[in-house]
Amino acid sequence: MSMHPIVERFLLGTLPEPMVVALVGGSLPVPAKDLLQALAHVALEETPHTARALGFFATMPESMLAGLLLEPVEPPRPLQLVLCHRKEPALLEAALLNPSLTSEIVEASVPSLPGSVLEIVLNNQVMWIERPRILDLLEEHPEGEYVIKRRVNEYRYEVLRLIPEEVKKDRLEIINEVEAGKLDRAWSELPLPKTKSQEEADAEIESEEQAAERRLLAQKPLVHEDGQEINLTVTQRITKLSTNQKIMLAIKGGKEERAILIREANRLIQVNVIRNGRITESEIAYIAQMRTVNEEVLRIISNSREWMKKYPITKALVMNPRTPLPVAMTHFKRLIDSDMKLLMKDRNVPELIRREAKRLVEMKAHGKG
Repeated sequence: MSMHPIVERFLLGTLPEPMVVALVGGSLPVPAKDLLQALAHVALEETPHTARALGFFATMPESMLAGLLLEPVEPPRPLQLVLCHRKEPALLEAALLNPSLTSEIVEASVPSLPGSVLEIVLNNQVMWIERPRILDLLEEHPEGEYVIKRRVNEYRYEVLRLIPEEVKKDRLEIINEVEAGKLDRAWSELPLPKTKSQEEADAEIESEEQAAERRLLAQKPLVHEDGQEINLTVTQRITKLSTNQKIMLAIKGGKEERAILIREANRLIQVNVIRNGRITESEIAYIAQMRTVNEEVLRIISNSREWMKKYPITKALVMNPRTPLPVAMTHFKRLIDSDMKLLMKDRNVPELIRREAKRLVEMKAHGKG
């Protein structure tokens, strides 16, 4: 396929830098279909010109792009550019129905698509038969309708034979409970279970002391940070999940899921609980005092300026014997007098911090603080 000489030189890497800047900014007189090839070449990679190319692409008229998408697009990378960086439904539909579309581009684009066009992807069986990962992405999509998630699991079982019937049945049951409001929406976005990786296995290693604390914790009722008991149905469902599913639920799940998963021995699960975008300050304060959490969790909390502005979080972190000594020493001076006195008598915390707390209390008593 012939292409404008300027674009050909650009793709070969022989175009002078000033002309590259002009090209991706839309300032050179090249046909729109060839310009689209140049923009895709730059915008879909991390280059010094990516931002400029995307900026210009966002200004290209919808009508111009729609006209270009009526014909096969070869090479097809501009289709990925449209799918990942434009939001007009008509353009997305045209790109998804273009005869040049490849399964590789579909797989790369699904996470960027709005929920309104996901059914077009699901209806293209050729694509997801070539790349079954497309079905996973459709199910995990936060804007995917429940009818799509159900069909994904039916196709996995009936067409691809990727899952046994009991897995399909369980996942459909979960989707029904999510739609009925009995489970958090994050449950409908869980990936398929996978064999535990070496990293996930290593993340479960804990000290005997931690294991003992966890056994004691397991004997107590499951409660939120406010003392409210947790739904046992959720607890029972979580126990059936694989590690990779628990990690995803930790990232996306609701309050009940976070309260249960933070008790898991696996460090990766714990870390992703506190990175959950929906977590609250009261939950962080509760987690900061837990003696079963991994030190990495406590370090992450201590490194957050926003969280450490809150006194209950600072206090919980300093008073927790699991908190690494350098972290506790950095923040203990912020305790109010009554809590400082408690700290200097607390034999669970390291002797050094007790001694320093006592020194500060005595200095204040003598008017030197």
